Amino acid sequence: MSLEAKLKEIDDMGITICNKTFKFKSFSPNKFAEYISKNSNLIYSKGDFYNYKNGKWTKVEELSVLQKIRNLLHKYYKDIWSTKREKEYIEALKRIIYYDGEFNSNKRYINMLNGMYDLEEFTLVEHNKEFYSTIQIPINYLQDAECPMFIKFLKDSFQGDEESEKLAQEWAGYLLTAETKAQKALLLYGSGANGKGVFIELISECIGEENISNIPLNELHRGFSRICLLNKLANISSENETNGKSINTQYFKMVTGEDVINAEQKNKPVISFRNTAKIVLSTNNLPHTRDNSYGYWRRISVLNFCNTVKEEDRDRNLKDKLKTELQGIFLWAIEGLKRLKENNYKFTESKNSEEVLSQYQREINPFILFFEECIRKADKSYREDNRVIYKSFKMWAKANGMEGLAQISVQKFWRKFEEEAKRLGIEDCVSKKSGNVRYHTCVKVVGDFRFDGVNNPVYRGTLGG
Repeated sequence: MSLEAKLKEIDDMGITICNKTFKFKSFSPNKFAEYISKNSNLIYSKGDFYNYKNGKWTKVEELSVLQKIRNLLHKYYKDIWSTKREKEYIEALKRIIYYDGEFNSNKRYINMLNGMYDLEEFTLVEHNKEFYSTIQIPINYLQDAECPMFIKFLKDSFQGDEESEKLAQEWAGYLLTAETKAQKALLLYGSGANGKGVFIELISECIGEENISNIPLNELHRGFSRICLLNKLANISSENETNGKSINTQYFKMVTGEDVINAEQKNKPVISFRNTAKIVLSTNNLPHTRDNSYGYWRRISVLNFCNTVKEEDRDRNLKDKLKTELQGIFLWAIEGLKRLKENNYKFTESKNSEEVLSQYQREINPFILFFEECIRKADKSYREDNRVIYKSFKMWAKANGMEGLAQISVQKFWRKFEEEAKRLGIEDCVSKKSGNVRYHTCVKVVGDFRFDGVNNPVYRGTLGG
């Protein structure tokens, strides 16, 4: 660089020197900050610096930014740096390059190694920093890629159940996006060597390790844990990480919805963001929860791996073989995503999975079983004495080894009872009073556990459909 060019560069940086002696005269932090903003790919967002390189924005430690800027400053003029000047130009720089938008908000595209995949035109376009994408999956798009070994693996894993195969395909595509419209969490269920681990490892390979967090479900209530969800595509955890504890569904519902969530960072302000990480739990035993609400159950999608591979039939190199088909698996997943979008983000209903979910509901909510075994819908004129219902439930609970449940308070019992009646569509099942006796309409206790030791019962009418 010529002396003239170097002097101009120094002036552009906000450094003023004497034309004759070349001695330092003054420094403009604002002008230097403007110079940095024009000659770098930096932005500042939610308390962090980001640098644009190779098609994506990547978080950069602030000390690294400070070091590089100091080195640049000293490249042109030695001994000009000081902590006072650094604070001034860094504060100015943060304000110049501040980005107050959301990353990964343009959900039309999937960022790949060789471009942005357009989910409407199904073509590849060039990278552009204006997409503000921090998430890039580690796959090059290849138009004609195939995955025959992977498809055979799925057919074997689901024993030819096409509904389960479609559900797996839709989830694979959904997990590759920053979309959360389905408001679902995925439970990969099954014990033994059934393909569950292979499936999630391959999908994780497609998503990319840096785009996945691994927060246990019972840690979601912690602000310092939730920060790990920021700018991720999936949060994948295992049954072992729940330690057998009941999961806190308050934050589970928040992160599986489309709500803005808060998170904490060490020595930084609390931040708010829209979660893009879909919750995935790989488990042999479905997680325990005390939440029996519709808000919980509607968020659960179960993929049931029901085929156990015999020891002598296991291919120890299967994962490595299937990893050679990642480009084909991507295209296969995109077909599932297309179908999911066409169905307004409603996943394919799999009878296999619905059976598991139904059994899960029964285990978590014994009132489902009580209604199935002991309660029948009656017409509006039918009255069942509350004492008959409550005492019948206690007898049923004890007979089924639910001693703790048999001690349920009267208030909690009726709340749970009426919730289940409403879930089943028995809207007129309400408590009323006749004289000194309380009763419920539209339901009748039947079967071996019906308690008939009540004097002057008020039940009467006819059994409805």
